[in-house]
Amino acid sequence: MTRSPFTRPSAATVAPALLVSLGLAIVAIVTLLYRLGSIGLIDETEPLFAEAARQMVETGDWLTPYYNDVTRFDKPPLVYWMMAIGYRAFGVNEWTVRLPSSIAAIALMTLVCFVTVRCVMPSRLPLGHLKPWLAGGLAGAIAVLNLHTLVWGRTGVSDMLLSGCMGGAMLAFFMGYCALDAGGFGGFSTSATARGWRSGGGAGNPTAARAWFALFYVLLALAVLTKGPVGIVLPGFAIAIFLLLTGQFWPTVRSMGLWWGLPLFAAIALPWFVLVIAEHGTEYVAVFFGYHNVARFTGVVNRHSAPWYFYFLVVGCGFFPWAAYLPAAIAQLRPWRFDGWRRVPRSGQLGLFALCWFLGIFAFFSLAGTKLPSYVLPLLPAGAILVAIVLAEAAYGEAEDLPLRPGRTRAVSHWVAFGHILSLLLWLGWAIAIWTIPLWYTYDPAVPKVDRQLMASGICQTAGIGLALVAIAIGLILLVRRRWIGLAQVFGFGLVTIVSFHPFANEIDRLRQQPLRELAETIAEIRQSDEPVVMLGFEKPSLVFYLRDTVAFFDRVSEGREYADCLPPGASALLMTDEERQENLELGPDRLEPIEERQRYRLARVRPPATQTADPQTCPLNSGT
Repeated sequence: MTRSPFTRPSAATVAPALLVSLGLAIVAIVTLLYRLGSIGLIDETEPLFAEAARQMVETGDWLTPYYNDVTRFDKPPLVYWMMAIGYRAFGVNEWTVRLPSSIAAIALMTLVCFVTVRCVMPSRLPLGHLKPWLAGGLAGAIAVLNLHTLVWGRTGVSDMLLSGCMGGAMLAFFMGYCALDAGGFGGFSTSATARGWRSGGGAGNPTAARAWFALFYVLLALAVLTKGPVGIVLPGFAIAIFLLLTGQFWPTVRSMGLWWGLPLFAAIALPWFVLVIAEHGTEYVAVFFGYHNVARFTGVVNRHSAPWYFYFLVVGCGFFPWAAYLPAAIAQLRPWRFDGWRRVPRSGQLGLFALCWFLGIFAFFSLAGTKLPSYVLPLLPAGAILVAIVLAEAAYGEAEDLPLRPGRTRAVSHWVAFGHILSLLLWLGWAIAIWTIPLWYTYDPAVPKVDRQLMASGICQTAGIGLALVAIAIGLILLVRRRWIGLAQVFGFGLVTIVSFHPFANEIDRLRQQPLRELAETIAEIRQSDEPVVMLGFEKPSLVFYLRDTVAFFDRVSEGREYADCLPPGASALLMTDEERQENLELGPDRLEPIEERQRYRLARVRPPATQTADPQTCPLNSGT
């Protein structure tokens, strides 16, 4: 019987949606919002973004990002704008710096859940059937409950915002693609049967398709404003692969409204680039497009090289514990069965779309010369959908209940069983790795005797025990009630986040970043009028952020000594360095006044020589930044 879209929903119909919504709200709070601002900014990258946004607010220049009074052309402005708006609303603090990343992760989680539910709800099931809602809720939870998203969703940089915009654009495209299908969206369709869409013109809902494609163009533009050309190249690459496999490339391209979509995209994405190039000319083009885009793909930048298998390790560890089920997901989808995929309704192609999304981004960055763990963050929502599909069908059984792929094979169950075992091994492996951190993490230049301090804190033992207990519980569930293994791992990951991740992050912050914040407070108290601050031997951008002022950075001791010798009579400077470099400066007690020390850092006041011999014209007063 066909459901009318005008039927008033009953309590039984609404209950699953409310249950899943409540569950995802708890996931968002525990994972992304709880204690979001409880630790300081993490050197070296996070304070660069935070300070650039702060200088936008302070100077009123919202066009050009600056850090330490020097242009910062690494990224486009969207993340800076969002932080700056947050500063205006909530003040300059760590919570505000990280809020855009958390919002992006929560929005992406919500959209992943919504799209999954829409695409797996078959027309013969009641709208309030629990199975599709659990599948969607599982997909949304997995999109957040993994190590990669847990870290980057709580870090004030552009990576999570890019993932949110790019992932949202991909899902919006797929919804528009499905809206053109005569078969509709499973249980939300007014059609009694699900028919494949094989005509060139489409016979679905053009109004809904236009709305989804409009959202696609907007989010694509925001992705470009977050990180540049990669924001359109990666989605375009993955979508092209998908459309070619399904045989719908040209029909879909003709139906996407390029004649109005591209101007909409350009109106949002291009004005800032035009204005900043007009302001800074070839300098911006060379730095941003040449160095941070072309050079990063064609070569190795900042010594970020890695072997070809690097991202297999990154996804295997960062997508913990769900990476264990990716082989089963691929085996279940059988993407090489082109004819089968082309016969199913478009909404039933969600699994293939997610696989093209996942593998497209994975292949692109595997080919790039510069490799960083955060680069593959945008493929994790696709991985969440893939894993949710395989776990949902393993739990709920019948293919006709969850039409997520064109066929079924007996071998899939063996891959799922392999995934269960591998997932359990990953839990145990992480428990051992965390427990033994003091044994292999024996040197950290920022924390003297870091292994002894971690051992004394007991934090690693507590976290390791927590992971081990969850592993044991998951093993028992595999023996007793295997169909609930997905929800069990969601609950276990959330529990570990509270009892292990947050305390561990607080301990690392106490050892590595808190000394810098305390010294910044000391500097603010004792600093004389216009007294410069210098850091010798290392650059910690968090000092710039917490001082709300410029800092001169020098790498070599010879530069620091030359700087000290150039101080004019009666002046002084505050110097932060370590014990070894402070001694190598060879400044007598009449010129070097120790003030305070925290961990490796030594704060002192430096005075000029009794007789000025250095030429002020050659002094490195503004170098090293």
